[in-house]
Amino acid sequence: MKLFRGCLALLGILSGAACERAKPAAAGDSAHANAPAGADTAAAALPARDWDPSAGPVLLVVGETPARAYVVLPEAASAATELARIPHPASVTLFGRGGTVQTAELPAVSDSGACPAASLSAAPPPRPWNVGFVGGVVSPIGMDSTESISHGDSVSIVAAVTRLASAMPNDSAGRFTGLPFVVRSIWRFNILNGPQVVVANLARQINQEATPLAERTLLVAERNGTDTTLTTAYSERSYGNEENIETRDVLAAALLGGARIPALIVAHDYGDATAYGLVERGADGRWRARWASAKRHC
Repeated sequence: MKLFRGCLALLGILSGAACERAKPAAAGDSAHANAPAGADTAAAALPARDWDPSAGPVLLVVGETPARAYVVLPEAASAATELARIPHPASVTLFGRGGTVQTAELPAVSDSGACPAASLSAAPPPRPWNVGFVGGVVSPIGMDSTESISHGDSVSIVAAVTRLASAMPNDSAGRFTGLPFVVRSIWRFNILNGPQVVVANLARQINQEATPLAERTLLVAERNGTDTTLTTAYSERSYGNEENIETRDVLAAALLGGARIPALIVAHDYGDATAYGLVERGADGRWRARWASAKRHC
């Protein structure tokens, strides 16, 4: 498995380099950059912290162990109000990235300032999970990782997402132009009666001695029916010092509310802090950043 991951990263490098030389896309999995949903969509789409109430009063994120949960509040300024909305005890539903579901009980929340947390109880004890919800109307979407995607599909998807990433605007100084990409992770899932969605994390780096610079890209791409062409649907990109650049990880995919709106729950790691966000696919078929939590320095 380690050898396969190494091959995946190497393929991302080779595909990115080929893309910068404007070679045509592979026949098995072509790529098309969708200009209206281009680079850095989150920068323009994240002005308000608009939590989706259909997901319940708070978001739970797994802690140091599956029996420990961090409680992420929709609005940090109203912590006491938000915590008071959680029943004691509360029944919670826990989702894994692959679509696993389990239930547990949250007896109480310890309000430790900006970092409330809780212990979960269940028999048997909770197994590994990523995100959890207290009430709400939420159902999981199982995502396939590179480990479960066939080698042939992985190769073509890597080639496609590196082409899409290279079509996004570079930093204003153009420092990353022409540099190859490394594909760090790929997740794939299907929306019922809708497109197939591919979520990829890509990286590029400038290895200068004093201050190594890095670029991190979260890319959401779609393809419909029998069409093999992946099209950019949403993206976030950041640049900065390698040690504290913002990185992103998709924790789970879910359907929210009675309208069953597809959403991604995303973790944002800033090195010394972490935040969480919801990216939803609206009725118009466009992905948008819906909500972002305050940064947690804990």
